[in-house]
Amino acid sequence: MKVKTRVLEGKPIAAAVREDVKKRVAALHERGRGVVLAIVLVGDDAVSRVYSESIARAAGNVGIETRLVELPAEATREKLAGEIRRLSDDPGVAGIIVQRPLPDGIPDDVLEEIAPSKDVDGATARVMGLLMAGRRSFAPATPLGVVEMLARSGLDVNGKHVAIVGRSPVVGRPLASLLLRKQPHGNATVTVCHTGTPDLAACTRAADIVVAAMGKPEAIRGDMIREGAVVIDVGVNRVKAPGTKKGYRLVGDVAFDEMIGKASAVTPVPGGVGRLTTAILLRNTVEAAERQI
Repeated sequence: MKVKTRVLEGKPIAAAVREDVKKRVAALHERGRGVVLAIVLVGDDAVSRVYSESIARAAGNVGIETRLVELPAEATREKLAGEIRRLSDDPGVAGIIVQRPLPDGIPDDVLEEIAPSKDVDGATARVMGLLMAGRRSFAPATPLGVVEMLARSGLDVNGKHVAIVGRSPVVGRPLASLLLRKQPHGNATVTVCHTGTPDLAACTRAADIVVAAMGKPEAIRGDMIREGAVVIDVGVNRVKAPGTKKGYRLVGDVAFDEMIGKASAVTPVPGGVGRLTTAILLRNTVEAAERQI
């Protein structure tokens, strides 16, 4: 007997998050407080620039002002560090994100110059440490998006066994910390497995909820989940698609078609968790502004 599978679309959830952000920003404006997100762009990486412009448009739609700080590709670590410190010390700036990848010669440890109270992208080791310790902090947008997707879809993780496939510092590890917290939308039993796990299928089949975040196209197959499991796909991968206009198509880390009739719920790629990332970043920004007051 086939299971009826819910497809969890990210668009309506992202819209709800943005509406909440818009109301909170308006409330701050009524108190005479603007909300400013600083975006630091070093060099002219095309993808980073497009993403920066996308964030700026989304921010403008909810009343958040963006301040683009551009540095040339030949900028030194010291120059970038100085700009980040200046923004961290500026009381008019609520949040800071530094677009990556950084040019060769500038190590990622320069991100540690971001004040923890303004690290709305969850990029620094200090903020990650606070998250791991269960203390109030920000977290990267993608793992927060997974939590939001589950919560707003009515999928309680309390007491559930969650298998996270992927251990990256931007998804797998912070997501494990978020789901382990003894508070609403947490209190799960979490297993973190990865591409080096000897019997990955045994790990995923034992879980009530599987989160795929390993960056391998369609690596999680239908026979790797138990009937009725919830499957959240974080991966975004390009695979060749001869004959199409772009020559490629986007797929997740999950074989989506094989989940239909087997999983109780699954997110699509594109159109799933990825839809939430910018909305969550903006929510972190207004929260930072509220805390700073």
